[in-house]
Amino acid sequence: MFSKYYIIYHGQKYANYYFRKSSSLLLEKAKLIDAGYLILKDEQVVGGVLLKPNYMADLFIVPPYNDYEFICDKVIKYLKKISDKDKNILIQEVLEEYLPFYESKGCTIFEDGFWMTRPTEPMEATVPENYDAKAISEEYKEGIAELLIAAYSANPAFKSVDSKESYMEHVDSAIKYCKDNIALYNSSRVVICRDTNKVVGSCLHMEFEELPLIMSFAVSPEHQGKGIGSYLIKNSINCTSTIYPATRLFVYSNNSAIKIYEHMGFIKNKTINDMYLVND
Repeated sequence: MFSKYYIIYHGQKYANYYFRKSSSLLLEKAKLIDAGYLILKDEQVVGGVLLKPNYMADLFIVPPYNDYEFICDKVIKYLKKISDKDKNILIQEVLEEYLPFYESKGCTIFEDGFWMTRPTEPMEATVPENYDAKAISEEYKEGIAELLIAAYSANPAFKSVDSKESYMEHVDSAIKYCKDNIALYNSSRVVICRDTNKVVGSCLHMEFEELPLIMSFAVSPEHQGKGIGSYLIKNSINCTSTIYPATRLFVYSNNSAIKIYEHMGFIKNKTINDMYLVND
C-alpha cells in the first residue's frame, strides 16, 4: 500500500525535480523500501514518510489534507524520540520549497545540488589539439582517480573528497556499466595530455532509471579552459543519442561546471538538499 501512495504523492508530484523518464520507475524502488510508513488521521491516510532512527526522507502529504508543516513537525518530534542522541539525524533530499520550514526546526544543509537534463542528439565532438581521447579501461583507473581528487579538491563546491581507493572503485563501476552498452562505452572517455601522458579529463557514465547518467565529470585544474570539458560533454550527448532520448546528471550547487552544462543546453530545476539535525 505504501508504494502506491509513494509513487503518486511523492514520485509523480515532484518528478520535475529529478527529470525522471517516468515516475513509475519508482515502483520497484518503493517495493524494496523497508522504512516506509503511511501517516493516518482518523483512519484516513494523510501522508507518508521514509523513517527510521536517525533518518528521514521523502515526506509527502495526501490531499485533501494539505498541512505539510504540521505533519512534518510531528514527524520530527517523533524521530528525535526514537533516534540515538549521540548521533546527528540525517534528513535526506529535502526539496527547496520546504527548506525554510526545516531550517526553522534547526536543520542545517550539509550538501545541496540539483538534477540537470537535456535531449541527446548527434553532434560534432572534436578533441582539442595536443590531447588524445581514449576509452575508459583498467589502464587509466589510477590516473582517473588522481584526476578526480585533484579536480574536486580545487573545487569549493565539493565539501569533502573521497580516497583514491574509493575513486578507483568508482572507475571499476563505470567500466562494468559500459561493458555491455556500446552507447555508454563510447560516451565514457578519458582525455590524455600528449606532453605528459597524464589523464587530464574524464567523463564516466552509467544507466540510471532507463536514462544515461553522467557519474562523474572532471578536468584537471591546470588544463581547464582549453576545450576538454566541452569535448567530453559533446561526446556524451552525441554517443548516447544512438539509444537514449535524453541524458541526466546531478551537480552540486556552486559547481563551476554548471556553466559548461548550461552552455551545452542542460536545464536545471530547484535544489535538493541533504540536512542534519542535532538531536539534543
